[in-house]
Amino acid sequence: MAAAGWEAVVGAAGVGAGTSLLDLGCGDGAFCAFAAALGAVVHGIDADPDALAAALERVPGGDFRLGSMESLPWDDASFDVVTAFDAVQYALDPEAALIEAARVARTDGRIAVCKWGPPESNEFFGFLVALGANGVRADALPATDPVEDAIRATRLNVLGTGEVTAPIEIANDDALERSLVSAGVATATTSVIDAAGPYRRSDGTYRFENRQRFWILGRGR
Repeated sequence: MAAAGWEAVVGAAGVGAGTSLLDLGCGDGAFCAFAAALGAVVHGIDADPDALAAALERVPGGDFRLGSMESLPWDDASFDVVTAFDAVQYALDPEAALIEAARVARTDGRIAVCKWGPPESNEFFGFLVALGANGVRADALPATDPVEDAIRATRLNVLGTGEVTAPIEIANDDALERSLVSAGVATATTSVIDAAGPYRRSDGTYRFENRQRFWILGRGR
């Protein structure tokens, strides 16, 4: 998740010195480190123990726990802000994940969800779909956004929403190959690299135009 989304969310959600913050699907703790640098007291949860070990290295004073977004190991009303960057749509039950986020947020707290924009505004995702990454076909994509569906289902108050420009820049062919393999393209062959030609710049780098969308949610206004 690009830093543009982080900056937009911390501004909209009011993250700053002393903010008690929980990051869902925190991964290697990159956002938690960003928030901690602003003075936030950070906590995170992820299902990957290796990622949590990396998060603890990034933020030695952080509270990082192994678990799922649908069953958070914290008490009710524990946090000023709960964030989720490119995470809720991958929950086994996105609606349950948002309900849990609301449970652990304080009554006047904020829940901030940020994800990549729809395929038409996300060149890299569109490229992956065209390549059949993880077997995903364009005609098999969900008709509606699972995050928007979950927000409507939970009836949380939408206090704000926005979009930010967040291009993906990749240094060279080797870096593109690593990115494609990690995204589920079985083999980044020469033909696949050639297919990325429209995104290749004269200096050998690649640039994919993308946008991120975020929602600021609350239990009350």
